Amino acid sequence: MRRAMFNFTLFSGVVLTLLTLGFIRMEPEKAEIATAESGTIIQPGSSDGVRLDVPLLNQLDQPALLLGCEVTSLAMILQYNGVMVTKNELADKLPVVPIYYENGLHGNPNEGFVGDVTGTDYGFCVYHGPIAVLASEYIPSDRVQDISGQEFDSVIVALDQVYPVWIVTTTTFSPDDELEVWQTPTGPVNISYIMHSVVVVGYDADSLFINNPNGQKDQKIDRQNFISV
Repeated sequence: MRRAMFNFTLFSGVVLTLLTLGFIRMEPEKAEIATAESGTIIQPGSSDGVRLDVPLLNQLDQPALLLGCEVTSLAMILQYNGVMVTKNELADKLPVVPIYYENGLHGNPNEGFVGDVTGTDYGFCVYHGPIAVLASEYIPSDRVQDISGQEFDSVIVALDQVYPVWIVTTTTFSPDDELEVWQTPTGPVNISYIMHSVVVVGYDADSLFINNPNGQKDQKIDRQNFISV
């Protein structure tokens, strides 16, 4: 959930499809094609759909991270992989850049979290690059796949292989018509003020299912709207 000086958003600012899609998947040591009873996957490899049982974490659980949807979503996937790390432990390891530099330029979310992830002070977001690097501190880097920029079918393929997907979208799960361009020390960056990060845990013919770090497990959302972001 994004709150800050503004609202916020990322796909790379923000939405899944605005820029390059911020998708990251992490592969379990054993990607078992399990039965529904195992709680790991429902309808494995089915053309009708998949649902993975990924643990739900809430970014507002104490100690709260008001702007910590990205690390909370990452923590869910890591816990799914058996790595029992907390959202706050991840936040402590995330690189940080300022919202503004003295010369008036903005911080770049491709380099670290912009501002204060706790929400005590102004904050914004972080993009998929630093999240992928952080994930690699807990899972071998060859098991962390950054599929940003690929077709959305890559997400479906990952789910069919029982891999949940970390993704950046918007808080409305629809396109943001008010994107901005921030000037940063390393160049311009597209920004949305309604950015949000979630974990895609399943799909069916018309819908996607997400674990939303604001406290909703297996939230059902319209598939085409989500892709259009």
